[in-house]
Amino acid sequence: MVKFILISIFFSLAINLFGQMNLSWKVQHPISKKWMPMGEKGSVQEALITAKELPDPFVGMNEDKFAWVENYQWILESEFLLTEADFNQFVELEFPSIDTYASIFLNGKFVAETNNSFVNYRFDVQDKIIVGKNKLKVVFTPPVMYQKPRMGKVGVTLPAPNDVGKTQVAPHCRKPQYQFGWDWSLRILTMGFWEPVRVAIFSSNKVVSNYSNTLAVSDEKATSEFSLILAKESSESFTWESNLFGLQVLKSQNKVLKRTETLENPKLWWPRGQGEAFLYQDHWLLKNEKGEIIFEKDIRFGVKKVELVQEKDQWGTSFQLKVNNRPIFCKGADYIPDDIFPARITDQKLKNAVKTMLECNFNMVRIWGGGFYPRESFLEACDEGGLMVWEDFMFACAMYPGTDEFLKNVQEEIQQQIPRLASHASLTLFNGNNEVDVAWKNWGFQSTYNLSSKDEALIGVYYQKLFKELIPETIKRITNIPYEHTSPLSNWGNDEYYNHGTQHYWGVWHGKDPIEDFGRKSGRFNAEYGFQSFPELATLSSFSNPTDWKLDSPVMKKHQKSYVGNGMIAKHSNLLYGKTDDFQRFVYFSQLTQAKAVGIAVVAHRTTYPRCAGTIYWQFNDCWPAPTWSSIDYFGRWKALQYQVKNDFKDVTIAARIDTLGKEKFVLISDIPTGFLCEIEAQVSDFQGRILDTLRCHQTLAYPHSVELFPQELEKYKKVDFAIQFNWKDETGKMCSRIFVHELFPGKAIVGIAPKVTVESLDTASGKGVVLIENETILLDFWFTSKIGVVFMDQNFLHLLPGTHRLEFVFEGDLKPTDFNWFYH
Repeated sequence: MVKFILISIFFSLAINLFGQMNLSWKVQHPISKKWMPMGEKGSVQEALITAKELPDPFVGMNEDKFAWVENYQWILESEFLLTEADFNQFVELEFPSIDTYASIFLNGKFVAETNNSFVNYRFDVQDKIIVGKNKLKVVFTPPVMYQKPRMGKVGVTLPAPNDVGKTQVAPHCRKPQYQFGWDWSLRILTMGFWEPVRVAIFSSNKVVSNYSNTLAVSDEKATSEFSLILAKESSESFTWESNLFGLQVLKSQNKVLKRTETLENPKLWWPRGQGEAFLYQDHWLLKNEKGEIIFEKDIRFGVKKVELVQEKDQWGTSFQLKVNNRPIFCKGADYIPDDIFPARITDQKLKNAVKTMLECNFNMVRIWGGGFYPRESFLEACDEGGLMVWEDFMFACAMYPGTDEFLKNVQEEIQQQIPRLASHASLTLFNGNNEVDVAWKNWGFQSTYNLSSKDEALIGVYYQKLFKELIPETIKRITNIPYEHTSPLSNWGNDEYYNHGTQHYWGVWHGKDPIEDFGRKSGRFNAEYGFQSFPELATLSSFSNPTDWKLDSPVMKKHQKSYVGNGMIAKHSNLLYGKTDDFQRFVYFSQLTQAKAVGIAVVAHRTTYPRCAGTIYWQFNDCWPAPTWSSIDYFGRWKALQYQVKNDFKDVTIAARIDTLGKEKFVLISDIPTGFLCEIEAQVSDFQGRILDTLRCHQTLAYPHSVELFPQELEKYKKVDFAIQFNWKDETGKMCSRIFVHELFPGKAIVGIAPKVTVESLDTASGKGVVLIENETILLDFWFTSKIGVVFMDQNFLHLLPGTHRLEFVFEGDLKPTDFNWFYH
């Protein structure tokens, strides 16, 4: 048995904001030599778009017009003023996220070179500043240009199947891997700043960051260690005042101030659905020997204990997370970067993503390893909402170097990122990489890249040094958060593989498995699985014209980055819902197919607990508008899948389960941590609305548990079409309802009278409206949406029994009643 125990505390990033200025930049076109404004942050590509030197890369075939940018160095310049008084103080340049290979010059003097976009760089420039105007120049070198002459130092060709460039340098670059081209992303290698560059001026010392680690926790007390990181080494004594813990006088060691504190009878932080995500409130002051305040901040932190249990059992090898000694069934999705341009991602967009996840009953999000580490705003929202964070380190789907130079670079990265991330109550699991180990063992790298036995041995050594030595050893020195070296731990394909550790199931998409196998082939913890769909009409219109709306058009093929993509969507949607020549209807069917596929998997995973302890589907969001595996598209429009998981992830829900024989049954599922008595009523009717039966029962469920509903009573209806509406009260006493249909011939169109659909009210001031639907026969998967705007509903893609239905919705955009459309089958 292997167990990793964590007791963690969240502690917010602290930065002294006094004497700080953000810089504004201009960038020089390398061919025309024309200077273009760039603002405080962004990339050279974004500056070119703003200056109309390049078009929107998302539209049509425009992606190809950006390739030349990779072939040139780019010069960025900025200026700032300093006074004589500034010379008696500390002056630093701060680059929170410089992307990636850059040479920095101040007043013509070399400052430094950067080579890692995940590192927050700070440079003392007191010996290079002048009174008055200071000129700062940064020269960016594209990744291929920078790495091509250096790759030989690694001593082996490193497989990088997702780098679509002629020279594959992605593994050598500490830069977001998805920007090199992925099966859901275009290739754009940004150069610039994700966050504003700052000039920091301070007369005394300052705090640049802080972190914490809880050393022990019990019902009676929790012992925690807090640290403040100083900008400058100092021999003076500092007074650290805390409203919760009082005053301590401390001296720094290697720029670090530490104090250990005890909380009596601590209130614990719990994941969403398990209890309160409690955060302690504190206020901190740090004073130097002169009594000057050099740091002051309101602080929030949470206390929890996490354990990852991996042990042999009757099924194979478990992968179970426990929080505060309670086993947790994890529900959520994989989260990728929200944009190909990181600087465009706002804090509000990150907070909205967390809000949506919590509204849809997630208790976990996995930060995928091919992007970048999450911002504080995202993690703080997770802390507040009880959303557990599974954090990958930024390595994905390739083999990486293990040279001393590369490891030293990664060491600087993770020494900054681990304490920052681990200080959050929501941080629950560290994972070394995405699919690196499984790729090495199963993707045929050895033959594809003509690797010799010596090459293979060297790559194996590199893996060992990076993922089994450097990263876990660094984690151990900083925090007790559990770590696993890779995900998945077991491949898909062989029946035995599903019995051990984490699983990324791609047997339907990348294999030939039928869609029902999403319910048959479940791992012990399912960290990836999914199915693609097309975004809706309004999103399609953002990058294509109606003449492009066919699967084999150049634009649709350009936006489809999966090698089997459009054909796989068509194959399964045709089987489930029938073939159609109407592209808009095909989009609708694609979304229903995706929702059905993932829904089958989610319910199978939840109903096989404790064998299965987690379900994390691929993927939550998009970095550009395109057909992908996302449940929410680039513009925030919910697909059918998002509505599906909102229902299937509820702590108490009733869902349709496809069993191992392919038969459908209805199950009650509960994640309530205490025993729960549920009263259920089910009304069976035909498709014309005639009531055939009314069924009632009481079910008491332990945590977590599921039970089949009315198996004998429903047996007599298996040979007819019927609808069944379940009504029940959840743990809060709220009345819930869900309708399912049983079709003898699924996908066959139901012949009936067309419904009357009216936008009854539309208030553009409040962004609220009401749609009225009148139908004489059942409507399956009724989807109400907009041709140009964004529509949100509490429920959508609904089965509507015959009758009159008033559905409320909210919308974005200046919409008229004629701007809405709807689909059903």
